[in-house]
Amino acid sequence: MEQQKLEDWPYLPVLLLAAISGAYVAGNDAGHAYNTFPKMGDVWIPDDIFSKEPLVCNFFENTSLVQLNHRILAMTTLSAIGALWFASRRIEMHPAHPAVQSLIGSTLGMAALQVGLLTLLMYVPTSASAHQAGALTLPSLMLLLVHTVRKPSPALLKSLASVSKPSTVKVL
Repeated sequence: MEQQKLEDWPYLPVLLLAAISGAYVAGNDAGHAYNTFPKMGDVWIPDDIFSKEPLVCNFFENTSLVQLNHRILAMTTLSAIGALWFASRRIEMHPAHPAVQSLIGSTLGMAALQVGLLTLLMYVPTSASAHQAGALTLPSLMLLLVHTVRKPSPALLKSLASVSKPSTVKVL
C-alpha cells in the first residue's frame, strides 16, 4: 500500500475553515449563547439550527448553527492533527526527522490549547484574545509543517543541481 504524503491530507483547509467559522461565532456573539461544552445547553444539537429563511442564512447568521459548526470543525481539526501525530510516531521504516516530529508535536499542542482555552465556559473574557491569537498561530504552524515536509518540485531540484556543480576557476 502506498504511503500518503502529508501535503495530500486536507489539514490546512479544514483548519482555515474552522478559523473562518470562529469569525462568525465572534460576529454573532455566539460565545454568549451556549457556554457549556461538549453539550450546548442541555442538548447536543439545538432545535433551532435551521430556523432562519432562506436556509443558507443559518450557516452565517444563526447563533446556534454557527457555534455548532465551529465546535464540529474544531474537534475535527484536533482529531486530524492528533491522528497525524499518532501516525508520525508509528512510522518505522522512514522515521521523521526530529525537527519534523517536534513541529508536529507543537501543532498538536497548539490545537489542544485552542480547544482547551475554555473561552466558552468563562463567557468569553480576555481568553478570547488568546483564542484569536491561537487562530493565527495554529494555521501558521500547519503551513510551516506542510512546507517543511513537501516534496520539492523537479524545477527546483534541477536548479539546485546546476548551482551545486563545482565550477572550474582558473587561478593565475
